[in-house]
Amino acid sequence: MPPKFKRATRQRLKPLHEEVRWLAKCLGRVLIEQEGRPFFNLVESIRKTAIQLRRHYNSSLEAELLKKIRGLDLEKMTKVIRTFNVYFQLVNLAEDKHRIRRKRAYESENRPQPGSIEEIVQKIKQAKVSARTLKKLLSEFSIELVLTAHPTEAQRRSILEKLFVVDRLLFEREYRVLTPREREQIEKQISDEITLLWQTDELRRRKQTVYDEVDNGLFYLDEVLFDVLPETLLRFHALLEKAYGKKIPFVPFTRFGSWVGGDRDGNPFVNFEVTLETIRRQKDVVLRKYIKVLEDLLVDLSQSVHLVGAARPLFDSIEEDEKILPLFSESVKIKSQHEPYRKKISYMQRKLINSLRLNALDVQRQTAPDETIEGHYPNAQAFREDLTLLIDSLKEYKGEFLVSRLESILAKIELFGFHFVKLDIRDNTAQIEEAVSEIITTAGFSNQPFSGLDEEEKVGLLSRLIKEAPNPELEVLSFSPATAEILATFQAIREIRENIDPKAIDSYILSMTRGRSDVLSVLWLASETRNKKLMIVPLFETIEDLKQCAQVMESLYQNPAYKNHLETLGRHQEIMLGYSDSNKDGGFLTSNWCLYLAQQELTRTAKQYGIKQELFHGRGGTIGRGGGPTNQAIMAQPRGTIEGRIKITEQGEVVSSKYSNPLIAERNLELVISAVLAATLLDDKPSPKREAWEEAMHMLSEAAYQRYRAFVYETNGFMDYYKQSTPIDEVSRLNIGSRPARRRDNEKIEDLRAIPWVFSWMQSRQTVPGWFGFGAAFNQYVALNPKTGLSLLREMYQEWPFFRAVVDFMQMSTQKADMHIARHYADLVEDEELRTRFFQWVVTEFNDTIKAILAITRQKEILDNNYALQHSIRLRNPYVDPISYAQLILLKELRQMKGRHSEDLERAVLLSINGVAHGLRNTG
Repeated sequence: MPPKFKRATRQRLKPLHEEVRWLAKCLGRVLIEQEGRPFFNLVESIRKTAIQLRRHYNSSLEAELLKKIRGLDLEKMTKVIRTFNVYFQLVNLAEDKHRIRRKRAYESENRPQPGSIEEIVQKIKQAKVSARTLKKLLSEFSIELVLTAHPTEAQRRSILEKLFVVDRLLFEREYRVLTPREREQIEKQISDEITLLWQTDELRRRKQTVYDEVDNGLFYLDEVLFDVLPETLLRFHALLEKAYGKKIPFVPFTRFGSWVGGDRDGNPFVNFEVTLETIRRQKDVVLRKYIKVLEDLLVDLSQSVHLVGAARPLFDSIEEDEKILPLFSESVKIKSQHEPYRKKISYMQRKLINSLRLNALDVQRQTAPDETIEGHYPNAQAFREDLTLLIDSLKEYKGEFLVSRLESILAKIELFGFHFVKLDIRDNTAQIEEAVSEIITTAGFSNQPFSGLDEEEKVGLLSRLIKEAPNPELEVLSFSPATAEILATFQAIREIRENIDPKAIDSYILSMTRGRSDVLSVLWLASETRNKKLMIVPLFETIEDLKQCAQVMESLYQNPAYKNHLETLGRHQEIMLGYSDSNKDGGFLTSNWCLYLAQQELTRTAKQYGIKQELFHGRGGTIGRGGGPTNQAIMAQPRGTIEGRIKITEQGEVVSSKYSNPLIAERNLELVISAVLAATLLDDKPSPKREAWEEAMHMLSEAAYQRYRAFVYETNGFMDYYKQSTPIDEVSRLNIGSRPARRRDNEKIEDLRAIPWVFSWMQSRQTVPGWFGFGAAFNQYVALNPKTGLSLLREMYQEWPFFRAVVDFMQMSTQKADMHIARHYADLVEDEELRTRFFQWVVTEFNDTIKAILAITRQKEILDNNYALQHSIRLRNPYVDPISYAQLILLKELRQMKGRHSEDLERAVLLSINGVAHGLRNTG
């Protein structure tokens, strides 16, 4: 980046730095008040030493810092860790607010911000996309962002709510015109909230449950997304109509979904009862939101029938409400006699309240004969019809100016219904096959054990059973608890779809899908339990599965039983691609390349068979699990594979950073919407150089794969190095989330979940999953192509969005690594030869990767082309380092206990893990 741009960026960052310094001073005052000046001086000494170390590394100074931290008792060390944790919570708020500051700056200057919906509407119009074409495309668009439970985000709702208050107060402090007294009051409130943060335990005093995760996810939906999502879509719709000068139907093409309470893959704590309760809680929250919305509307719609009149259908509906709500009708008989809108809204609100009461009763799935509940809304459609009556009457009787407010509520109903967000169900092929095997054997459907059949025999048997389903005799048979649970889950899905909304659950995701029989097994179970129109979503996760997935789908598209199923779904097929496990299996570069090729092949196959395909990208929080800027990742997908339909997971600390603040949430939604629209409508024609680029990627991928597999899977001693140089065992034992760290209770890497795998590498600051193998691949490729290799890679970086995204994501990951800190984690390995051999491998590959990135991007230093991010990471590192040093000391102490339990020590380790997560902003 040229010096003048750096100067301009530094100038833009000045308000951020000032706010961070002010918040740090606030925290300092709180520490002095709460813990005394000696403790504050201790923290300051550690902080200043860490900064000095970052400026000029000195082994003696580092040893002095380690000695100081090691000399602290556990209570004081825990408080030091907590100090840096709270600091990062505040810094993260300030950085997010700076994004708002930049957004407002663009709006103030009346120019579209890159990636905004204003910019994409301009580009669509300039590209001469006709209104007719746009209407047709938007009617088929589908963007779904799926919130998942994630062990790297363990903040309690109490903490989230306090941060939410600080965030709001910071906004008021900057943007409200305040008198000196008002400013002083706001700053005192901020200080009080920071004090409460300090006095509030960040961690639960018990293991996190699935319901904790459900409530945590509902926090963002309740506090932010219920309003932000419809407002963003309505604004986009209004911009389109303004640009085209024509009426364009509103399409709620962007939605949120959830896995929390439905993801039972390797999580024994998610069962059919949890899924039922999750949907009940979602319905409870969204009904309360509608009740509050109508409360606000009740105040405003005070029109008198004598002054403006109202439509006849509205009066008829009020008479109907009086009949089904006789007790309530009598109680409000004299109220709003001449104000039909208010009267109608009061009845609508009462029906929502009654729906809420019925939902509460349904939690025990029992009746309450001693309690009479009057009329209620059987579904969201009935509520929608009542609201439409109000809108129609307002349009006819001088209320047009109020219609937009009601249309905003209508948009909410379209988006959230009575279920709030769609819940996906996920399970593993192993559990499904065991259940299918038991059912087939018990019912006598086959003379041979199902698991002993070859693939063609399984497919033939399942195809026949699907055709014959449902079989009434299954209802009277007894099965093992595991199989009974799977059948109960399918029955719960049917109950939810029939009684609440078919959209509440419409997908069943199958982890580790490898063949046709895996998918047909789920289809058979769905058929036996009368679950019609349930989308079965194969999830392809390993490198080998990604290479074979198009063949698997083609064979399914040819299968008569599956073809019939697809016809009921309008020939629509969702397919999920696993970023995390493919990375763990084959390394960063190979995973990304295989995902790219898989998308191309799947899309080609779907088009060949006339299937409307939607790809579901299982992206994690960190680079090693498919993370990174979502808009950049979308634009890097193969041309023609999106076509307006995409589904993406949003996980852990990513959810917190994107959706805690309404304006940040709006900005993130804009980035996703604009990227999908650009990839669908504005994507350039494929470059004629693409063949050469793909050949280069094949060579790079193969070399990186060999290097990664040799390091992780093929060298003796790796598991000992990994387990001892990272906190993987502690992470697994500490139960940060509700889900176990391993699919099975063994030491195999294959059964370790990708989240703790990446989590532990990030904690140790080695960040291996985000870059390992690229340096060796680059060196080999350039050596084989000495004349043209480097120039071709530079060309690919400049002209190919996919390769640019891969390289830039590696830049981010390497910048968050630190080999000085990592060396201390390596020192935890007891065997000196093992420690030296593996850590030197990491260091060599890291240095080679840095050199490769700099050569390709023609930078002097990593992230020179993204100064703001480079600067942010550099400012954060000195504050992350003390947490890492403390974690190292605590890990040694914990391991010396040889399995003995110490709650205070384990909590201190967990706090340090959260601290590194806050500091790096993505850990797992």
